[in-house]
Amino acid sequence: MRVAVDCHMVGQPEAGDAGNARFHTLLTHALANTAANGDDVLALIAHPAARPLLDGTRLVNVPAGNVPRLAWGAAKVLAREQAAAAIFSYITPMRAPCPPLVVVHDVTFRLYPQWFSRRVRALLGTLVPRSVRHAARVVTVSETSKADLVATLGVDPDRISIVTNVPAPSFAPRPDAAARVHRRFSLDRYCLAVGDVHPRKNLAALAEALGMLADPHLELAIVGNAGHRGTQIITASGARWLGPLGDDDLADLYSAAAVTCYPSLYEGFGLPVVEAMACGCPVVASNRGAIPEVAGDAAILVEPAPAAIAEGLRAALEPATADALRAQGLRRAAMFTLPAMGEAAWDAIRMAA
Repeated sequence: MRVAVDCHMVGQPEAGDAGNARFHTLLTHALANTAANGDDVLALIAHPAARPLLDGTRLVNVPAGNVPRLAWGAAKVLAREQAAAAIFSYITPMRAPCPPLVVVHDVTFRLYPQWFSRRVRALLGTLVPRSVRHAARVVTVSETSKADLVATLGVDPDRISIVTNVPAPSFAPRPDAAARVHRRFSLDRYCLAVGDVHPRKNLAALAEALGMLADPHLELAIVGNAGHRGTQIITASGARWLGPLGDDDLADLYSAAAVTCYPSLYEGFGLPVVEAMACGCPVVASNRGAIPEVAGDAAILVEPAPAAIAEGLRAALEPATADALRAQGLRRAAMFTLPAMGEAAWDAIRMAA
């Protein structure tokens, strides 16, 4: 069986949804690594920078623009390659020559429409429900997101498969990370925040919480893409913004951080929580969305308000608590693996094809 994965977001030069691009990158590798005899995987790419990220997978170019890709480009490739199934993110082609699976990471455009522009709300509000209705199978990343799909879009739960995010292999405790972080970023003691800079990431509350700690030696460092609104958030937070980084640098930053904080107002999964745990970093995270489901008892979960975040950080910075969180986090992160991701995805594909 030949399966195509739409990786048009992978390697995109502009700021975008890095979490979704990472999911499709790792999904492609997971499918390839768990393929049975007679199965193969094809990645649809739109940017040259995707090539090294998807090394080892057969790659086919599709248009970068959503209209030409979804109206005819992807369908043409799928027909030519005789794909038996294809996996798309949020929106499937108008006409697909094989059964499409649609990955809906979350339905924040329905739950929290105020976080999106009018244009994006209209686009997602029209095309995602259409894609979900016509997909052979719906895939999401957590039980929380599955419940939200059922509640907001009326999806039959029996049509939904869960394929969780996983940390990339680079995310593991890194010897001598602190020295490399000091040389590269001039950081010593810091709280790390990771993710595309967006109002829902709640970074202003995190910055206020750090101010409440009154620890002049604890900096806030932010990693992620930032658009116009993101730049305003970073400036207001007074944080050190390191921009988007590769996995090696990010793994060093997680490994050397005093704590990673993820105070998001809502997540369908919350991959930085697991990445930080996989690197042995203590984690403080909000108790919203799927984060409690993902973190289990291996993080300090708090209300995403400045005072509660500050109390969580204060607790996580205590040496004994930090040591316990490191050990619990490593055990929790070990539950999210590429083989498990690949097997769950193949199960979904076989139900759809």
